[in-house]
Amino acid sequence: DKTLKRKEIISKVFPKNAVEMHFNRDIHIHKLPLSIYVPYCAGWSLPKILRLGLVTQTLVSKPAKHLDSAINHLINFIFLVANEWTGALAVSGFDLQMAPFIRNDNLTQKQISQALQSMAFELNYPSRMGYQSPFSNITIVLDTIKSFLESEAIVGGKRVGVVGDYLEEAIKLTKELIRIYNEGDSVGSPLTFPIPTLMLTKNFDWKGNRWDGLTDMIFESIAKRGTFYLLNGYATNVEVLYSMCCRLTINFSKLNGRFIPTYEIKKETEDLTEFLSKKTSSRGIWAIPDATGSIGVVTINLPRIAFLSNGDENKFNEILEEKLSVARDVLKRMRERYERSLNIGLMPMTKTYLGHFNNHYSTFGLVGLPEAASNFFRNVDLWFNLDKNEVTRAVKWMKNVVKTVRKIAEEWEKEDNVLYNVEEIPAESTAYRFAKADTERFLKEVEEGEFFIPTENGTPFYSNSIIPYYALIPIAKRAELEGEVQGEFTGGVMMHLFLYESPDPKALKKLIHKIAMNTKTVYFSITPTIAVCKKCGWNGVGVYEECPKCKGKVELWSRIVGYYKPITSWNVGKVAEFLRRVQYGRFNMATTKSMLRKT
Repeated sequence: DKTLKRKEIISKVFPKNAVEMHFNRDIHIHKLPLSIYVPYCAGWSLPKILRLGLVTQTLVSKPAKHLDSAINHLINFIFLVANEWTGALAVSGFDLQMAPFIRNDNLTQKQISQALQSMAFELNYPSRMGYQSPFSNITIVLDTIKSFLESEAIVGGKRVGVVGDYLEEAIKLTKELIRIYNEGDSVGSPLTFPIPTLMLTKNFDWKGNRWDGLTDMIFESIAKRGTFYLLNGYATNVEVLYSMCCRLTINFSKLNGRFIPTYEIKKETEDLTEFLSKKTSSRGIWAIPDATGSIGVVTINLPRIAFLSNGDENKFNEILEEKLSVARDVLKRMRERYERSLNIGLMPMTKTYLGHFNNHYSTFGLVGLPEAASNFFRNVDLWFNLDKNEVTRAVKWMKNVVKTVRKIAEEWEKEDNVLYNVEEIPAESTAYRFAKADTERFLKEVEEGEFFIPTENGTPFYSNSIIPYYALIPIAKRAELEGEVQGEFTGGVMMHLFLYESPDPKALKKLIHKIAMNTKTVYFSITPTIAVCKKCGWNGVGVYEECPKCKGKVELWSRIVGYYKPITSWNVGKVAEFLRRVQYGRFNMATTKSMLRKT
């Protein structure tokens, strides 16, 4: 890994000036060294897996006829494509696509649970290189997207109606899935993968009249485990996006044992590409629709550019476009390499189940927006004083920055004839790398208060959010301001609300409904901090240092960015950010550091 990350090695693949900028931390080329060879993230068609079976170079399995077989095919599919992609692997409508198997075999609750439990555990074992789990995501649809209900239901590779006919079974499956997430593993630790996303649309059963008690279970699970990510269909057109992508991937014709697009599919492919190029809305960072995704990401160090521009908008935009231009060259080189690999047979699973990268974006990542605003306006106290006028000005400026990047990307899209998007990237390690490099390079300016970089115990970090998580700002205001900027992104976005206690599920439902209805926030999570005692098995929500039951040391879990992970395994930059995070409760809000307590 270290050998392949050396400057002279990477310079043989990517432009030398880009490699210099990467090592100087002006930009960050993600997923090195793996991104030299394979692309980033993708949404996959579950119906295609159910219709084709599991087709590999060495072994071919017939289409699944039973739930346990269908889930095993999905598990193994994820393991296989994880060799060909570095990041998130997503499937949509997991509940509806698996539901027909439940009715077909008249499965009991226990049988459904057993099949789902195998998935939850198998996908969390660290089976990838670097002792990691494959990054997997599923979307739960139910009847929130009406057009999705007309998708084919498939058992044994054959049509058995439409998935809307099996809503009752989809509800049963989702209930069992929630029970498994609630229980966690054998010692009560959270199950990280697959990350489930839930659609919030006008068809969501907010009143609990249609889903046989499932609505209450959903909010109880979010309150205790932060189980679901929430994709806000009131703020973004999820119905059009998901129905378009699903229609493309489920309507394939068979010829000589191979699946190839017909004339109609070619037309629909062109329609989808045109639709995606219009950038009608941002999406959830993990909720990747079928047939699309990102071939790679290059992220820009915004706080550094903001500091160097010294409040001059023209200078800021000039430096920004220079860095973006270099990122563009890297992304073009990535796409060329991946397309060549696909065409010569080095990505067999992708070739069979996806076929091309026409609907995959080349992604410009942004990180450190709030710190960039502080440095552009030379206001190091911006996110601490929270002056209304200053915050409003900062949010407007951040919105314009994203809009500027988006417009540049749209121009290059026409020139390069490929899709580009702009994403609020997770920046698990990038945020720390950028901040550390800037602290070392501009140490004098940082010490004199001219260059703002947040720190905790001397460890610097940047934010991967619009409103920094260290800002003591009420939930409603945070969601409102996040929503103002989230909509300008054309790739993934996210907002977390960190909790130090488990809220009343009914009150939580009201809060989530208000955020969905009254703000433009596209994708968000409720993230209670979970404490687990490995000594006695106790677990609960709260920022604890010792177990309230046996006084043993507890392990704290929270979302490092996108998924739950024990804090002890985080990099030092994210640990620093965790200690500065504002956590919310019924009556107040406070930073994690101030709340660590013995009970």
